[in-house]
Amino acid sequence: MEVILKKNWSLLCSPEDKHLFKEVQKKRYNRKKVLKNNQRSKVTIIKVEDKKYVLKIPKEKNQRKWIRLTTWFRDGEAFKNIKGMLTYKELGIPSTEPIMAAEKRKKGMVVDSWLLYEYLKGRPCLGHEEYYPKVIEKLKEIHAKGYLHGDPQIRNFLYKKEDQKIYVIDSNPKPAGIFPFSKAYEFAYLRKSAPGIEEYFGEINNWWLYKLAYKYDIYERKWTRTRRKLKKFIGLG
Repeated sequence: MEVILKKNWSLLCSPEDKHLFKEVQKKRYNRKKVLKNNQRSKVTIIKVEDKKYVLKIPKEKNQRKWIRLTTWFRDGEAFKNIKGMLTYKELGIPSTEPIMAAEKRKKGMVVDSWLLYEYLKGRPCLGHEEYYPKVIEKLKEIHAKGYLHGDPQIRNFLYKKEDQKIYVIDSNPKPAGIFPFSKAYEFAYLRKSAPGIEEYFGEINNWWLYKLAYKYDIYERKWTRTRRKLKKFIGLG
């Protein structure tokens, strides 16, 4: 993949896929199904040239003033997502196949963006306890390779029956660093999204850190809510 400039837009894609930008921008596609549409994002299955893709628009990240300010010195959400998929490919972790990220900047800030990736047919692990051991195994594998998942909710793991593998979706992998707390926190976060999954954790290094991380998450969520209210109050929400 490479960065391709197109008027006010920057594309991250392979040269052979750059024509898809115009198809998406002009909405020359068949909309098959809306998977999610809330204040955070809109995710739609579309069909272009007889091939299925997933089109994701990170609405909240595109619109929030504070997040726009941070894109002065870092990638926007679309580029981060695509680069995360590429990281998983390098690590050998099954994930969605990236196609394109598109970002429009104004005064140096990302004001609009979307990403496109191949449609992956599989079963969400949410509510399927039979997949929990495989999910835990996959999270441990990511950690063993020196990375964090970034958003290890149970809904961000998909089971594909054809190869009987767990695929990692909708995440933001990043280096784990030398301190074990971040890995422990990811297990605590996973537990929050899938009650009862801790029964399958097996051996986890630094159990005391895991317990500390679980308590930390409770207070961190309270702080996050307070922080959002503060940003909204000062006009950066």
